[in-house]
Amino acid sequence: MPDVTKTRTDLIERAATELGALPSGETLSDEDSATLDNLVDPLVQQLSLDGVVDVSDTEAIPSEWFLSLARLLANEAAPSFGQQTSRDVRIENEGKLRKITATSPTFEPLKATYY
Repeated sequence: MPDVTKTRTDLIERAATELGALPSGETLSDEDSATLDNLVDPLVQQLSLDGVVDVSDTEAIPSEWFLSLARLLANEAAPSFGQQTSRDVRIENEGKLRKITATSPTFEPLKATYY
């Protein structure tokens, strides 16, 4: 059965992979891990303030949010790894998170209260 949640460590490792800082089969250096870890909380807070998504526990990230969050984290960390941030990456992944967390219509009739 697939994982239903991912951890903060999973998020950091995936973001490092997105940045090309974690080659397959290798471990992330402590310095690179700390660089990414220091950006997780500010990113999560910013996403919450912007009304994109509210990640209440970074040790239990829903799997459906995981890739978009990792890409956003990688984008925020890009300057620390000698890369450029991308506005398009931010817009695309914030849009995906908004779509995933949007409520779907119930198609139930609205019950009116008459006075």
